Amino acid sequence: MKNKSPLWNVSTDNLHLYLAWGCPFCHRVTAALATTGLADRVTITWMKNIKNESGWEIEPMDDTLFNASTLAEVYKQVLPHGETGFSVPLLVDKNLKSFVSSNSIDIVRFISSGFNGRYFVNENLAPQNLQKKIDSLNSWIHEKVNRAVYIVGFSTEQKEYEKRVRELFSALDTLEDRLRNQSYLFGDSITESDLFLYATLERFDSIYFMLFKCTSRRIADYEVLSSYMNRLRSNEKLRATYDDQLTRVHYFLSTMHVRGEERELNPSKLIPISYLT
Repeated sequence: MKNKSPLWNVSTDNLHLYLAWGCPFCHRVTAALATTGLADRVTITWMKNIKNESGWEIEPMDDTLFNASTLAEVYKQVLPHGETGFSVPLLVDKNLKSFVSSNSIDIVRFISSGFNGRYFVNENLAPQNLQKKIDSLNSWIHEKVNRAVYIVGFSTEQKEYEKRVRELFSALDTLEDRLRNQSYLFGDSITESDLFLYATLERFDSIYFMLFKCTSRRIADYEVLSSYMNRLRSNEKLRATYDDQLTRVHYFLSTMHVRGEERELNPSKLIPISYLT
């Protein structure tokens, strides 16, 4: 994590998260909380599962901190003069009712550190001797895989789409080779990088393959990545952070927001039958 992150200066552990179940960037946060054993150290407000044209909504009475019915209302209270998109995850200070961070990469590192050393973590997701390498791989996975599936799915021109697909699957090929002789991305133990990758791979075959047209191959067609996913799914705490049916409902029924524009990727609102069900 870079020193300029505001999370280095957080002086409280009385924190609250705004999350969406279907969002992979939120998933890396919930996976970090689960694997470190810190899930009970932060309270959470969940977005409604289906995102509509106006953005993320919150069930009535679910937001006990601001009594908001939309994420936009929360942002207007914690960042009244901010010019930021209304995105999740969002971390706020409950005491001051103020903005802390909306950067999932920084939030994961904050959790990995035991909230800047306040708490013992069950799993060291970012060992000191590996942090620079983990930072580098996290950034690469974020751009080449996590965001890349969206860039493929939101493409509007054939040449751009084909180029982006080739880049995405080239990155997956690289990961297949990296994992060929080791259990996880940095050897025998799970790190933040595995959580970053896990969030996208879980959604890949049943969502991104169809809805985002990431159709060159399924993860099931990769021998090594398939075995890797089975290993990650065997972790009960990690497995509990994902629900395929709930997540597919989110993607196939929600309105997507692309560069400030609304996009209906699935106008029929039909939810495909998944081979996983």
